Amino acid sequence: MKILNLLLSILVFAGCEKKDDFKADDIKPANVLNIAISSDYPPFIYNENGKLVGFEVELINVIAKKLGKTIHFHDVDFQDIISTVAKKQVDFAIAAIGHTKEREKEVDFTVPYHRSMSVIVTSIASTISKIENLSGKTLGFEKGTTYEKYFTDNKNKEFKNVKQLQRNKFAELFTAMHEGKCQAILTGYSEGHEIQDSNPDLKIIPIEDTVITFAIAVPKGSALLNQINEIVQEMIKNGEITKLENQYFKKIVAEG
Repeated sequence: MKILNLLLSILVFAGCEKKDDFKADDIKPANVLNIAISSDYPPFIYNENGKLVGFEVELINVIAKKLGKTIHFHDVDFQDIISTVAKKQVDFAIAAIGHTKEREKEVDFTVPYHRSMSVIVTSIASTISKIENLSGKTLGFEKGTTYEKYFTDNKNKEFKNVKQLQRNKFAELFTAMHEGKCQAILTGYSEGHEIQDSNPDLKIIPIEDTVITFAIAVPKGSALLNQINEIVQEMIKNGEITKLENQYFKKIVAEG
């Protein structure tokens, strides 16, 4: 289980600290970008041999270089990402964050850099082939994500009679499914296909009409918003974003 071992081997390393290790009033050098991440989410951002890698790491490296800044990552549980930005404990956050109206009340978002949609990941031997088949079963998802909100919003509709299993880290969900604590996982399109690539015993069930865009979250009124927007728009225009997507994603959601 290559992906399982990868997910379970995530470490906190030099240049990346836990949220509890810093405070909003810490004095930081002017040339350093303090960035909140959640480092257990391949192919977006994950740990490989003691080093953070992934699509979003590459993206941030380009942005930081163009801004003339160095990077200091703060590893945060995803459910705390938005509040960390809203409290201005970091300059911004990147962690496959879906741009939603609810989150817009707390933070500002840059232009989107990636499209995704919700999918169900389950065993290829499972009888689950659509949402309706989840009735009476347990569905896992990561706390604080748009997938949790989708489940909550549709608990009495599409997910009627479906039990839920919440975890702070994606690795914990994957382990739980293999231990039989849940029969399926609700996650994103690219993430699902990344897992399936290393685990051919899994299948991916896309959920139509759930397309969402990912963007960088910055504190309200941040001067960085326009600067980052210019860089991301330039990367979209010159094909750099597409090149990174092709490098890191097995499959991506096409433009509608």
